[in-house]
Amino acid sequence: MTKAELHKMDFDKAIETLYEENNLITTYEVLKDFAIDKLQHDDVGYALHILNAIYNTVGEWYDYDFSMGTLELPTPITTIEDLEDYCEEEKADESI
Repeated sequence: MTKAELHKMDFDKAIETLYEENNLITTYEVLKDFAIDKLQHDDVGYALHILNAIYNTVGEWYDYDFSMGTLELPTPITTIEDLEDYCEEEKADESI
């Protein structure tokens, strides 16, 4: 999706489309379940890291790279502008 395409959509449609295309976009429910799994495997520190982030920055959608562990915090995604980083750059018109 390009930024131009993004700005033609409402937030809900854009986030759902990008969620399917990008593994850095996740949901509150996925993060909560992930934290519960960490607790069940006695990784309390990691679970607290995730739970504190979603408790202190409430949202339905988040940016989080699961491969980064505790080096990164889940960050809420709440606006169309928050989604621009997940879009492809517009290509210059090569026919000129």
